[in-house]
Amino acid sequence: MDKESLSLLIGRTVRINRGGPESKKGKLFSAKDDHIVVEIENEGMLYYKMDHIKSLTLDARDVSDITEVAPIEEQPVLPKYIDVENFYSVMENMKYRWVQINRGGPEKTEGVLVDTTVDQISMVVGNEVVHILPFHVRNVSYGVKKNDQDNNKDKQDGNKDGNKDGKDGNKDAKDGNKDSKK
Repeated sequence: MDKESLSLLIGRTVRINRGGPESKKGKLFSAKDDHIVVEIENEGMLYYKMDHIKSLTLDARDVSDITEVAPIEEQPVLPKYIDVENFYSVMENMKYRWVQINRGGPEKTEGVLVDTTVDQISMVVGNEVVHILPFHVRNVSYGVKKNDQDNNKDKQDGNKDGNKDGKDGNKDAKDGNKDSKK
């Protein structure tokens, strides 16, 4: 896939890769020589390296994202994204931000990007400094994300307010059965 062909699809909804943890569907925002930018609903901007894109699918039946050009005053404001010519510059612009490298699978890494060179990417992940070879980065995104520990804590707090693991409710039901037997 070359930059010129992809630039014709800007603004269209596309699926990157057919399946697996790296497969995502979203609106194509930008096409550069070595990467593309896709806005994923509820996730934000995702920067895919061209070397790792296996397929790009466009649903020919879906024309909901094709509209007539509106006057400049009525055109929507585009979300901000890092508009640079190469993937290395994307990574440079993400320094000292919370990033997620690769979307899923065993190579998914989340943490603060502290350094990037042509030879390695350095991140702080928990109590560790992780060094990643740039070749193995398939995609990257940045921003604030609520982690799984916070989600679990919220669920536990919800259980404290109600009945704990449903045991109190069962106890009441058993007590009610004892009263009806008397």
